[in-house]
Formats: sequence, structure tokens, C-alpha cells
Amino acid sequence: MGGPARREAREFLDTPGQDPHELSQLLLDIRRANHRYGGRRLVLRYLEALLPQISRRPIALLDVATGGADIPAAVVAWAEAHAIQVRVVGIDLSPEILTIARDAIAPSRAITLVRADALRLPFADGAFDVVICGLALHHFTLPDGAAVLREIDRVAREAFVVHDIVRSWPAYAGAWLDTRLFARSRLARHDGPVSVLRSFTLPELHRMVRLAAIPRVELHTLPMFRVALVRRPGGGRA
Repeated sequence: MGGPARREAREFLDTPGQDPHELSQLLLDIRRANHRYGGRRLVLRYLEALLPQISRRPIALLDVATGGADIPAAVVAWAEAHAIQVRVVGIDLSPEILTIARDAIAPSRAITLVRADALRLPFADGAFDVVICGLALHHFTLPDGAAVLREIDRVAREAFVVHDIVRSWPAYAGAWLDTRLFARSRLARHDGPVSVLRSFTLPELHRMVRLAAIPRVELHTLPMFRVALVRRPGGGRA
């Protein structure tokens, strides 16, 4: 039996004008899910492997589509525990989400949050040592997703890690059940299953990478219906 067809249904996360309290609860549910299903661990595991290969300090990281900024906060806490100097810039298109993120994370000189479009990153080529982007590709069409990957590749001097959900019926069923059991926000109960239906299959992601024309990108299948697109140091632009 084949998987579900990709759908372009809109998520509340993408829709301006949400009630600030409800939007805050949605971001909190996303943060909990990131913790529950290893989104933060996934990023930190890759950084543990990548950062020793980067000599420059402080290491400059960019988090594309940062949402509630829980990933920048986790990266800074991890780096401090390992005596690694980092500075992290988190970008998001939504000013409402950035306002909530600034209130949610502890003030840190190592984290800067900026409003920016992932399709047109306002940074110079190679401005960051590492770029991370989680659970965001499915918010774009396949051609726009390829454009986002090109922008990430352009500003990533050494490496990038882009991860998302893989669309399938088991992933959809898992998201539906998870949001019914754990989500406290009605927005999350809607967006969780919809995000799976908007996600890409592995063949579609391979096509996206080919369209982006980025050499030497590794595609890693991961537990919990996740996938990571990784460019390692030394595997960058030709």
C-alpha cells in the first residue's frame, strides 16, 4: 500500500493573526515534542561529530526557522557544558513567533533572534560555520525547498544539518495519536498530523537535493520517521 499523497493544507503555525496565548501554547507543544522525540538530541549528536572538525572560535551557527528558539538554547547550554565558544543566530519569518521566543528563552549574549526569510537569507556567503534547520522543509513546495537548501548551503562555510519528517501512513498515525495524548493546544492537535501530510518522501527529498544542485549531501534515515540532509566539512560547494 502506498503512502498518503502530499497535501498543501495550511498549518496554524504558518497563519498570521493567531491569538498570542494559543500560539505560545503551540510553540510549547512543539518544544515538548522536540524533547520527546529526540529533535534536540539529533542536532546535538551531529554537532558533537561536526564541531571538532572546525577550528574557528567562537563557532558561528545559524538556526533557520527557529520557532520557539529551543534549539539555539539547547546548543548554547551544550556548548557551555563542553567549554566550546559559540554564537547562534536564529531566524524566523514570523514576528509574533520571535516575540514569544524572546520571552521563552533565558537572555543570552550568545543567541540573537532575527526576522528573516529562509528563501532569501540576509547573510553573506559562508557567514556561518554550521547551519541547522529542523522541521521546516515541509512548509515549502519541493522547488522552494530546493531554494531553501541552496540558501543554507550558500551561507554554511563548513557544514549543515537539515532534518524533517518523512511522509508515510505510520508517521501520520503516530502524529495523530501523539497529539491526542500529549498536545495541550488545539492548534498542535491540528498541525501535528497536517505537518506529516505536508512532508516529503525519501524519493522526493532526493529529487529536492538534485534540484538544489548541492554536491555531496548525505541523506540519513533516522528513528521516529525522521530524515537528515547533511553536508560535512570538506563536502561543500565545488
